[in-house]
Amino acid sequence: MRNIFTRSKLNPVLAPGDGPWWKMYNPGAAIDDHGRVHVFPRLMKREADWHSCIGHTVSVDGEHFEWDRDPALVRQSEKELRGLEDPRITRIDGRYFMAFAAYDGELATLHSAYADSLDGPWHRQGPMVPKFDFFGSGGRMVGWEHGQPVERAPPKRRFPWSRQVHWSKSGALFSERIDGRYVLVFGEFYAWFATSSDGVTYKVERQPLLQPRKGTAFFDNTFLEVGPPPVLTEKGWLLLYHGIDEKFRYRLGFVLLDRQNPRRILYRSTEPVFGPEADYEVADAAIDVLPGGIPVLSTHSDAELKAAYEKARTENVMPQVTFCTGAVVRNDRLWIYYGAGDTSVCTAWASLDELIGLACRSAP
Repeated sequence: MRNIFTRSKLNPVLAPGDGPWWKMYNPGAAIDDHGRVHVFPRLMKREADWHSCIGHTVSVDGEHFEWDRDPALVRQSEKELRGLEDPRITRIDGRYFMAFAAYDGELATLHSAYADSLDGPWHRQGPMVPKFDFFGSGGRMVGWEHGQPVERAPPKRRFPWSRQVHWSKSGALFSERIDGRYVLVFGEFYAWFATSSDGVTYKVERQPLLQPRKGTAFFDNTFLEVGPPPVLTEKGWLLLYHGIDEKFRYRLGFVLLDRQNPRRILYRSTEPVFGPEADYEVADAAIDVLPGGIPVLSTHSDAELKAAYEKARTENVMPQVTFCTGAVVRNDRLWIYYGAGDTSVCTAWASLDELIGLACRSAP
């Protein structure tokens, strides 16, 4: 791994403390006109009625934060029974757009909201790709059992609105319209493009932009997932994405896309540029896996969590997670905001020129 990012000495910059939150992770991030960094983490309490909401906190220096009193978005319907997850925020034509996953306990579907200020209020716009056929488009769900990745069956469909599996997650919007249309890159296992004339409902393009690479030499040989919104540079669009290997490591790679035609990949990293190394990125993550790879719920006892940890350790399935959903450019540095170990929020930065240089030096 070529780790060119420098971690903040204050990491985790946001972590559960004396307040009600059990977890805070996978944050969206954006900068306002005053240079303040707004971070929107996914928040979760440990309670029988477990669900996520999206919080809001602001920083002048990018490392010290002050919380807004109220969350930015909370669940409102049965389709959001288990809440709102993993926001990504983009400014387009002076308006802020948030893409997030609404989760009903069985299906996750990509939704959006907009605001004229990062301080809110946020106005929901509904599903972004409401008829997207995840499995019919080549998508796969992967879990880990006995130290090996295994393909999972599609989720159950108990609810009336989920008779078909329209699974969609991890949406990142481009900050400029292309050919007059809003452009979205989204997805897990594959990454797809979608475009929209109104910024509300998107039409998905059949051909995926990215898919896992074959062979043990690659860090993204099992699964991949879209990272934060693409960053526009002089050389093209810089898109970070998560590569997951057979050892259950979530690490960041990137592609450089043509500015006028982002479907054209100019460069794709052959090794990750950031990944879990610090204790706070590794140690806590294992408690999020129960036997069979089922995400832990707040109703599980401490004994069950301990047993899950031991099982994961003995079966060599120790999730190592740096999950980045937020990125901003400040003083020629790319600052990433990421969930560490599915527990807290951390930040790190790298020279934007150095990142682009990796692509330019390797391009044919």
